[in-house]
Amino acid sequence: MTSKLFQNAIAALVLALISGLCFQVLLINPSDVLVGSQDNGHNDTTNTFIALKNYQKDSIERQQHIPYWNPYSLLGVPVLGNPQTSLFYPGNWIFFFTNALSTMSWVLIFHHWWAGWGTYLLARKYQLNFFSSILSGIIFLAAPYFVAKTGEGHFTSITQIAWFPWIFYGYELLIEGRKKAPAVMAIFIALAFFCGHVQEVYYLLLFLTASIVIESVIAFFQKNRKVDSDQLVHDQIKPEKSSISYSAGSLLKSWLITGILTVGLVAIDLVPVYIYTQQAVRASGIDAIALKSGSLSLPSLLQLLDPFVWGGPDHYRGSGGYYWEAVCYFGCLPLLLACVGILTSIRNRTVLRLFLIGLTSFLLAFGPHLQFYTLLYDIVPGFSMFRMPARLLWICSLIIALLAGFGCESIMSLCLNTVKKRYRILSLIGLVTTSLLLFYLIYSSQGVISFEVAPQQVFKIQLISFFVAVLTLSIAVFSASFSHKSAICGSLLLCVVATGELTLHSNHILRSIPQSSFRAETKITKFLKANLGQHRVLVGQKLMSDREAWDNQILKVQGYEPVPLVRLGLLAAAAFPQPDAALMMAGYSKPQLSTARKPILDLMSVKYAVLETEKPIEIDGWKIVDQGSIPEEFALRDSEPATLPYLILENVNPLPRAYLIGNTKTLNPNEPSKQIVETIAKLQPKNEVFLQADILPQGKRQSYKAATIKSAGPDHLEIQAELDTPGYLILSDIYYPGWSAHVKDKSIPILPANFSLRAIPLPAGKHVVQLSFTPPGFKIGRIISLTTLAVILILLLMSSRSSKEVKPN
Repeated sequence: MTSKLFQNAIAALVLALISGLCFQVLLINPSDVLVGSQDNGHNDTTNTFIALKNYQKDSIERQQHIPYWNPYSLLGVPVLGNPQTSLFYPGNWIFFFTNALSTMSWVLIFHHWWAGWGTYLLARKYQLNFFSSILSGIIFLAAPYFVAKTGEGHFTSITQIAWFPWIFYGYELLIEGRKKAPAVMAIFIALAFFCGHVQEVYYLLLFLTASIVIESVIAFFQKNRKVDSDQLVHDQIKPEKSSISYSAGSLLKSWLITGILTVGLVAIDLVPVYIYTQQAVRASGIDAIALKSGSLSLPSLLQLLDPFVWGGPDHYRGSGGYYWEAVCYFGCLPLLLACVGILTSIRNRTVLRLFLIGLTSFLLAFGPHLQFYTLLYDIVPGFSMFRMPARLLWICSLIIALLAGFGCESIMSLCLNTVKKRYRILSLIGLVTTSLLLFYLIYSSQGVISFEVAPQQVFKIQLISFFVAVLTLSIAVFSASFSHKSAICGSLLLCVVATGELTLHSNHILRSIPQSSFRAETKITKFLKANLGQHRVLVGQKLMSDREAWDNQILKVQGYEPVPLVRLGLLAAAAFPQPDAALMMAGYSKPQLSTARKPILDLMSVKYAVLETEKPIEIDGWKIVDQGSIPEEFALRDSEPATLPYLILENVNPLPRAYLIGNTKTLNPNEPSKQIVETIAKLQPKNEVFLQADILPQGKRQSYKAATIKSAGPDHLEIQAELDTPGYLILSDIYYPGWSAHVKDKSIPILPANFSLRAIPLPAGKHVVQLSFTPPGFKIGRIISLTTLAVILILLLMSSRSSKEVKPN
């Protein structure tokens, strides 16, 4: 036991050193922010996750509880319930106390190391030796797809994938029949779910469920065959012991218990997230044809030899849309070793299972290009909810790493082979041949093969990595054919070359941003803090990022949200009849004020519009109030930030954030979206409000009048309204379940106004309306999760005691 613990500690240290090599760009400048080479450092980390984590920290400091709601973007969005926030993942709790600019990059690297160490322990569980297991850990922690995702800042995906080897480990405990397995695996799956990006864990659980069913069927038939054998020999001959130590029933039962415990454990997040997704744009799934743009295609296979054959992250021309979404590269040496593992160990049940999962994942990554994917899209629940089928390369990367470990194991075992001299001769031939070809390729074309695919279009592919991989493999086989010590030397060579190949790829695509280059308070920020009040501003991410708006509590119309609410999307379509309205609402496209419907902008309480231009613009209803330039939000290390011009326009007659109106018209929320948008576009907000049903008594109604916001916080509002006759208090915040309204401790309903916003019916008189937000489903989810956690702890305690009571003979 001591020896195994020592080896595990050494492995953890080695993998930490490899992580340092892989991410040396941050190791050299430890206070920087890690990014990719694309888009001058703009990625999901710098655009979204730093802002999210800092907002969580600020909310705890200001309100003394985790944030429930964020009013500063997109007319308000839920925080608890939004899968991107990952509030309940323990690995993210560090952001409650630290600045995300300083810690986020190191949290990413920690999860690479955690993934590598988990892969090492899983390989040891598969009975691989120390060196083969270390190699598997290296290959996964530095997997090109993994690193490319880090360069794009897909924080939730990276933290989640780090738990995949641990989930596989729990699966092995499950099929061994361990009593603690369901509880342990439920914890691992729950931690992956809490990370906040369910697509990849959904795929993994789908594969593991299929694997459980297949294992159960095999166990069932082997049990029946054993019973038939017993009857045939009439108990005179002792039947051969089954290679499977579990029954079909016990395996399915354990998997069912795991599922129940997992659902119970994640209920605190699952229930609010489910409610959110029902309000979001993907509630009905994604069109299969649209998924082709996020899938691999036949030309992607060339990336198996050269990751940059279709360009790097900053100028990608291949399938899948983006380099970090579709780079079909695992490293040439890891891929060759995985092939060796498959060819030499395919009869091993574990290898066969891994191979089938990996092959299925790889085929599904081609998306609707293959009918196999379309079939699952049509019949498997939840399969149509996710975009980017190429993200299945996550699972492929882990499978390649594990199979490469089996390949290394097979090579090291050659020293025990009776025909090792034959392998020695074959490897020597391969060594000489590959060396000659490699030297010729380098001498003649610097390792690049070029050929013309069309007039004036030359195709180039770099093959040095492939020949170096073949050369390394030949040397390893040659070394292993002598003795155990020489086999160890060969495995060390495999580790070194694999580290070198993957580290070269990492350093090619990663960059960093100095913290000092992030801009502080700008002239735009100062102007808005002084003049905006409780109105909103229309401004793109370049001139004011989400981080800047949230830090300064500025109500901004735009904001980045990959899965926005349907109500917001239809309102935006009504306000901006431009083809890229969705991209504009995210803040990455310029609003076309000249074609925008001003009454809808008034309804949103837009007082200012900040445009990226230096030319004066004349638009009816707007006047120029300021003009100048500011630096770009940040710049990559060793580069200078660009200068951005800006022009601030003021809406001469904006509506307040809260106002009163009495005249109503009926809007059917079940109409087609296009018809709803057309109806909203005709709205005159000072004269009417569209409601599903008018619940006030008939009679004279309140005419337009402003209300007064007495106090405003992220998840509460206090509004003073004085009505001459009954009417509706209209709030230009997005309608979402969980908001409640009270007047003198009396609950009053909140209705969808104009399909997207909020309306509160009020009688005549002077009222102080208190609005507060409690995430829907949070309370019941919390009870379920805490109860399940108690059950899991009891199960673990019971299994621990029972294992201590069983003493070996």
